[in-house]
Amino acid sequence: MKISVVMATYNGEKYLEQQIKSILGQTLKPDEFIVCDDNSTDGTIKILEKYKQLFKLTYVVNTARLGVINNFVKAVSLAAPGNYISLADQDDEWMPDKLEKSVQRLKEIDDAAIPCMVYSDLMLVDRDENLLNISFWNEVGQQEKYQHNLQTLLFGQFVNGCTTILNPALRRMFKNIPDKVRFHHDDWIAVAAFAFGKVASIKEPLVKYRKHGNNVTIKTNTKPRNRYRTLTEQLFKVIQGKDDFLSIRFELARLFYDQYAPAMTAEVKQCFEKFIALEGRSYFAKKIAFRRVVKKFQIEEP
Repeated sequence: MKISVVMATYNGEKYLEQQIKSILGQTLKPDEFIVCDDNSTDGTIKILEKYKQLFKLTYVVNTARLGVINNFVKAVSLAAPGNYISLADQDDEWMPDKLEKSVQRLKEIDDAAIPCMVYSDLMLVDRDENLLNISFWNEVGQQEKYQHNLQTLLFGQFVNGCTTILNPALRRMFKNIPDKVRFHHDDWIAVAAFAFGKVASIKEPLVKYRKHGNNVTIKTNTKPRNRYRTLTEQLFKVIQGKDDFLSIRFELARLFYDQYAPAMTAEVKQCFEKFIALEGRSYFAKKIAFRRVVKKFQIEEP
């Protein structure tokens, strides 16, 4: 199976060259490397042109800004049909064997008839590459805490797009991501893979995720175990009618359900319907449901 690395860029000159080098230096070389630039105004295009001359890197520049989701959708659409798709962000750095290990794992589960995806943990570093946490999952309270499945995914994202590799069946669902939404492309493809296909994770961090304040696709400013407000703040927010707990997850679930419900199995459909039904409930009802799901799929300490 051939492999396409697909990257979306926008004003990424600061870290872009380092990321390109980490991709070109992989132990398993990609068959093509496609970059879609969202009309950058810094030195990003100059860097892309440099590597176009040195390697089979191809890039296109949008005449007008598309935004993160549509830029990735366009980039994925440019990849050769039938290839595995490995998504890349402009400001990360791949471990040398990231692609090799991801492809090997995807081949183990791949089924051409259904969406299949592999994702991994990340290593969290600062802008100067000082190590902040060896495990991003640990940073956000997801490492060995609970099973990764559709039910836990609906309550909170744990798949980072910059670590993923997709088979052609999942790639075809990429183009159906809605525009002007509050979630990201990796939320959509993760739900698609867990709802309709096979998913495998690699616990080893295969990407250095650089936390620098301008990141788009991952937010690390709070940990789930600390993100909840005090009881007084919670009550005040509910009284004021401003409870937004899980609001983005509900938006994702509703839009995905509306588009794909007829194709869902009864079990998957029930999972979505049960989650969506929580949207009109109180903050406390949502919180209790969240805790029940985490407890149900909690991984016991050895």
